[in-house]
Amino acid sequence: MTPDDIREQIEADIVDLIKQKVEAEEMSEERAQTLAQLILERLKPGMTLEELYKALPHLDDNFSEISHVIVPYLRDYEDGVAKPAIASVQQLIKAGQYKEAQELADRVIKQNVKLVWTGSSKAASK
Repeated sequence: MTPDDIREQIEADIVDLIKQKVEAEEMSEERAQTLAQLILERLKPGMTLEELYKALPHLDDNFSEISHVIVPYLRDYEDGVAKPAIASVQQLIKAGQYKEAQELADRVIKQNVKLVWTGSSKAASK
């Protein structure tokens, strides 16, 4: 999947959630508009996978109701990037390549690694 495919899926899932919450009167129109505006501001067409993964953790800062939409993508990052990078850091340390290990660890912490999508095609069930 391309970053735009992922972004579009996240946006579609959030739109569906907004519709459900507004129809069930669990979210005000004003809050729905604010959430929609935030999503449009933070998730832009043409983002790289790195930019997308940097933006995702902040989407639900003030909108906990969308956490279940965001968390599966963050888990994909953890499983597909962070865990393998930690294993690589451990191997570099075992090999005595401390500088390289530190540089890789710093890049992972800052989410500044080159990513290739290997996650699932759709987030966990709604």
